[in-house]
Amino acid sequence: MTNKELNNYIYHYLKKDKTQTAIMLTGEWGSGKTYYIEHVLIPFLKEKKATCVVVSLYGLEDTSAISKSIYMELRMRTLAGKASETVTTGRVIAKNVIKGITGKVGLDFTLSDEDLNELYESVNLKDKLLILEDIERSNICMPELLGYVNGLVERDKVKVLLVANENEILKKKTIKIESDFTFMHKDKQNQEEKQQNISEDVKQYLQIKEKTVSDTIQFSGNTRIAVEEIIKGFDNARINSIINDDVLKKISEVVSSTCKKNLRTFIYALQKSVDIMDKMEEFQFENDFFFYLLYGIINLSGTIKSGEFPKWEGNEYLSTKLGSNNIPLMRFAYDYIRWQTFDMEAVNQTYKAYREFRFFERNAEDNYPDLRVLGNYAKETECNVLNALNNIEKKLQIPDAIGIHAYCKLAYYMICVGAAVGFDCENACNLMLKNARGLGKKANTRADKFFAHTYDIEDDILKEKYEYFIKKLAEAIEFEQEQASFSYEPNALNELYTDICMDTAKYTRGHQFISKYDLTKIISMLLDSSSAQIDDFRGILFAVYRDARKNEFDEKDVEALRKLLELVEETRNGEHNWDKIQLMQINWLCLNLEQFIKQIE
Repeated sequence: MTNKELNNYIYHYLKKDKTQTAIMLTGEWGSGKTYYIEHVLIPFLKEKKATCVVVSLYGLEDTSAISKSIYMELRMRTLAGKASETVTTGRVIAKNVIKGITGKVGLDFTLSDEDLNELYESVNLKDKLLILEDIERSNICMPELLGYVNGLVERDKVKVLLVANENEILKKKTIKIESDFTFMHKDKQNQEEKQQNISEDVKQYLQIKEKTVSDTIQFSGNTRIAVEEIIKGFDNARINSIINDDVLKKISEVVSSTCKKNLRTFIYALQKSVDIMDKMEEFQFENDFFFYLLYGIINLSGTIKSGEFPKWEGNEYLSTKLGSNNIPLMRFAYDYIRWQTFDMEAVNQTYKAYREFRFFERNAEDNYPDLRVLGNYAKETECNVLNALNNIEKKLQIPDAIGIHAYCKLAYYMICVGAAVGFDCENACNLMLKNARGLGKKANTRADKFFAHTYDIEDDILKEKYEYFIKKLAEAIEFEQEQASFSYEPNALNELYTDICMDTAKYTRGHQFISKYDLTKIISMLLDSSSAQIDDFRGILFAVYRDARKNEFDEKDVEALRKLLELVEETRNGEHNWDKIQLMQINWLCLNLEQFIKQIE
């Protein structure tokens, strides 16, 4: 049901329905029910000269609290001059509401007729739609709540719209119950079998609901319209500058898929994106960069709101694992959302990585028609795919015929797509390794910048083959993973210690430190270190980790500290040349590592 259809249905219920029952709008939390009511339904009813009263039951303890809420809502309108009306004969007065107020809100039956008349007028619900939201979040038992509603609709002739996440009321784990309850009218045997799986509370709820609620509408909403309206509500210049029909379509798709149509998750992502953009220096990044930033944050937010804050999986700046193959998540955004830290230098470095990534994305398949064929392999013929693979293998015989940026994607096509059509990829893979050899040092860059893409490969053999090839490709490129220019010589420790004390932040960007170093080289260095040099190494760790808090460092650092502790203990208990003073320093080092691990894990 579209928003327009839903509007017309509710308006018809308000004006024409004679059943003396309520109606229910149900949908998952965050699906946009409240947004629809506030931004679509209420303005529509206002245009139709119809009014409604909206009351949230969130946390309410009893039905008298509902009465009080309705009374206060209408009374405040009256006092504000927004709903004052003259008394007319035949007006519908909600007697259930009055009863609840007089019994619980400090009013009694000794009030004068004039005072009672004023009270009745303030809770007049004639021609008004009473909307009760969050009924599953109230602390009122369902039979009592529905009994109260039944009094409103049956005795007082009030029109009531209940808004709920009915799956939470039904506790879906007991049984899957269709939202329109058509199963209640199926053959008796089928009904009895299903009834056996329903709890007593659910049975009682369904029995009372059958009398009280005539129609239950499953809310689906229009995600694109809601996304567009939410963006307008933020009124952020940078966000507004990137919005067009294509962007709205892509954002709506990821909100529907990754965020499960949960608009609260999207609002959270949009807020984080705006916060980050407001912190960015006045530098004219192109609109694509801001779109990538927003899109990646939406993907991450969907994962977070599902109950998991994922580990960082990617290179120093980008992660397609946490974003998507075509639109990666940016590391500085991940750091801000996880640790509330912001580094403008990291933004600038990420921008450079983004430009490299986009250069490949925008141009690779345009430059190589055979890659376009492979990119669309699922819709091509076997003959076309084989021809494309053979053509690319021939091109690889010329080292610079195909750019290195395409190799990650190309390897997937050669190994996985090739296996589907009987293509032998061994020669093509060897050519890629040959062409890549030493490229990292020549280009003064790191191999992981070439491997931004990740693929979900279901076949275990092909997955292992692909991952092994990517590892060999990285080794061929010969990139340096260690922290910049450390010689692993004991006499270099004091200088490093001094530099880290002067500028710790420079060494801990990305919330990593020890994981950037080669741990086996550190052990070899410690074996050759004096007691003073081992003390310098401990001082380095203290400078970095002494004041660190839980989750302040990346999981890779926690794992690296654990591995370093394991290696130090293994070396201490094996053969070594340390004297007793050096051994004392090593024992202290083990204690320090245990302490730091507990602090940050």
